[in-house]
Amino acid sequence: MESDPTLLEVIVINGEETPLHVASMYGHLSFVREILNIRESLGTELNKDGFTPLHIAASMGHVGVVRELLEKLSGEICMIKGKERGIPLHYAAMRGRVCVLDELVSANPESREAITARGETVVHLAVRFCQFDGLVVLLERLKEFDKLCVLNKQDNGGNTVLHLAVQKRLYEVIDLLLGSRGSNYTIPRDFIEVNPLNSNGLTPLDMLLHFGGEPEDAEIYQILHEAGAVRSRDIDTRKETTTTENNETTQSEESLMTHKQWLDYFKYKKNKVSANEVRNVLLVIAILIATTTYQAVLSPPGGVWQEDYCINGYCQSWISYGIFIFLNSIGFFTSMELISLLTKGLPFYLELQVSLTAVALAYGFAMAALSPNFGLGLFFMVLSVVLPIAVAKIPSLIRKHAKKIRIYPLRSTTTTTTTS
Repeated sequence: MESDPTLLEVIVINGEETPLHVASMYGHLSFVREILNIRESLGTELNKDGFTPLHIAASMGHVGVVRELLEKLSGEICMIKGKERGIPLHYAAMRGRVCVLDELVSANPESREAITARGETVVHLAVRFCQFDGLVVLLERLKEFDKLCVLNKQDNGGNTVLHLAVQKRLYEVIDLLLGSRGSNYTIPRDFIEVNPLNSNGLTPLDMLLHFGGEPEDAEIYQILHEAGAVRSRDIDTRKETTTTENNETTQSEESLMTHKQWLDYFKYKKNKVSANEVRNVLLVIAILIATTTYQAVLSPPGGVWQEDYCINGYCQSWISYGIFIFLNSIGFFTSMELISLLTKGLPFYLELQVSLTAVALAYGFAMAALSPNFGLGLFFMVLSVVLPIAVAKIPSLIRKHAKKIRIYPLRSTTTTTTTS
């Protein structure tokens, strides 16, 4: 510094590690103290990875360095957001640095409620990285400052701390949140929400039963059950169940109400059904339609048409036969397109495409072979080529047209209102 007073400025401009970052990583307290005396503002600089010296010292568990930084720069540096909007307290929680957690929370109590770019609180991170001792310390501090509400916060995926604990099968954490009733960090009974829904519409109990199979599942289930945990479908049933206010309701009205309840129960709920479940249902339906329509073209109703004839006043002609084949083909090729879309990205997708193409060609040749003359057979062969392209394009065109119809009246209404 005596020979080159601009040395630290050059290092900062280059955006690499400053000497303070390196000293904080290795816990060189005397060097940290000297650098802060020379240039205090280095304590707030982010390195190329998005970390301040306090981020690094907190993550490494160097309590002395953390105290020195806090003493020189005040508790405000606890709230500097680094990589993915993480603050030093987040990284201390990930690594379970218990002593550092105490220092950071005491220096700036507001840091307990800070969230990352993924919407995770410090208790989310402690559970996700299986830091039980750190979680206990955080619970004590949250209880001390009456901030236990942080435990019920949801991350960007809608998961609470309880969701994560159940997903990771952390029996000790689940027992701490719901079961323990005799320690200094006891959580008030019924404080933890046991049936919150995440973005996939799953409660903590759903997560246990959906991804079951671990030895400790029975014990975890017992704790959840005693705390009043239920599955998401049971929550829906409770909400949809209504009591009859009028005791003189007729039997037909009661039947109608029951029928409506069943319809509501089985109705698709966007926020309650996972994407995989929707895909599986659509795939089963598409395969069923493809199987039915393929069989129908091989054995059309009334038998294979050869020429116009009349039976008991009913005349079969190539027109009715052609209409049947056309509509049947629409159903077949639409279901084939749907199967292709729903299986995209799965293993052996290329082999599956070869198989679907072969089945589609076989369908076209079957139509041609069963046609009574060359002209009609050629027409059906062309149809088997055109229809797959049409069923892939027409639905998207219809959606675009319907969207325009919805938008234009809205624009007209807005224009009229503005003019008025």
